[in-house]
Amino acid sequence: MKRETQNSWLGRHNYVLNSDTVLRDLYRLLNVVMADGPNALLASDESDVLVALRDQFVEDELVHLLIGTAVMNRSHDDHMTGPRNDESEMSFTHVDIVCGRLINDVGGSKESDVDLSLREACNKIIHAEQITVEMEKLEDAVYPTLPKSIILRGSLGKRAWQATLDLPSYARATIMNFRDIR
Repeated sequence: MKRETQNSWLGRHNYVLNSDTVLRDLYRLLNVVMADGPNALLASDESDVLVALRDQFVEDELVHLLIGTAVMNRSHDDHMTGPRNDESEMSFTHVDIVCGRLINDVGGSKESDVDLSLREACNKIIHAEQITVEMEKLEDAVYPTLPKSIILRGSLGKRAWQATLDLPSYARATIMNFRDIR
């Protein structure tokens, strides 16, 4: 069997992430959250098949899309660190959008409340031990609906942390993170 050596793929470190795949998942994530309220208003009662369909998939979709976009965001940020730090390369700019709030050392002596950057939001999503939401009750809705913010909890060493991720801000930051390769 004769083997041929493939030419290097294009891109920094010979690969480029597919921004369309990431942005499609981001779009799906936004729709899971933003369509939950209107869907709750469509259902006739708790036994409606639309409620059963939602209950079957909502948590899994939210968690998998959130983690998937976070992993791709972090990979792309790591991948683009060189060009983003090179003043001669102006097309690759750092994403500096606040995506929520982070409380470090929850209940501890060094508790602090700080802005949650995109990179730190991705870290917290990836390393969260718990992903939850505080459901909202809309008037005339059959079930409580997803809010626009997601709560992430975990620990770093012995110190607990809690992050509140603002999903629309996270979406904007993700779009900006991938604008370099569109």
